[in-house]
Amino acid sequence: MGKDMEAVELDEFSIAKFPTTNVEYARFVEATGHRPPKWPGGKFPLDAARHPVVNVSWEDAAAYTNWAGARLPSEAEWEKSARGSQGWLYPWGNEFVPENCNSSESKSAGTRPVDAHPGGASPYGVMDMAGNVWEWTSSLYELGADWRVLKGGSWDYKGFKDARAAARVYFGPAFRNTAIGFRCAWDGWPK
Repeated sequence: MGKDMEAVELDEFSIAKFPTTNVEYARFVEATGHRPPKWPGGKFPLDAARHPVVNVSWEDAAAYTNWAGARLPSEAEWEKSARGSQGWLYPWGNEFVPENCNSSESKSAGTRPVDAHPGGASPYGVMDMAGNVWEWTSSLYELGADWRVLKGGSWDYKGFKDARAAARVYFGPAFRNTAIGFRCAWDGWPK
């Protein structure tokens, strides 16, 4: 794990194949009355239903995963899912391939559908782990701080450097922006 390839033991877990999408998050908002993200014009974006939901805080993501009978992955679980047992730099290997993700190199004006880059699948078949959106994890950035670790890079950040599986940033749990989303994880196999 990390740029130094530190060995980490993990319990069995499962992780969602895709980040949580706008349509999935809309079901949660409708069912619970939870505040919606800042969708353009204040409405659910029909043309972006299969895009990852953005403008969600860590608190929003934790509420969604709890409602869905899941949880946020830890930083180590997220990274294992992206790198595989090979420990690759990127989900697909050790060389950056711009077509495999939605990073700043793609000059995108925003997110893309979560299945838009099939060449970017991790060794476990997990999609969209490089680019598109930074993803909240359950992990604290450092002991004693409230900041949470995000992984994966995004469409508007530093491109190939942040698309590396070991890259990480952090924000406070109430922070929201157009480049941050999340995915679900479970202990063992999902029920």
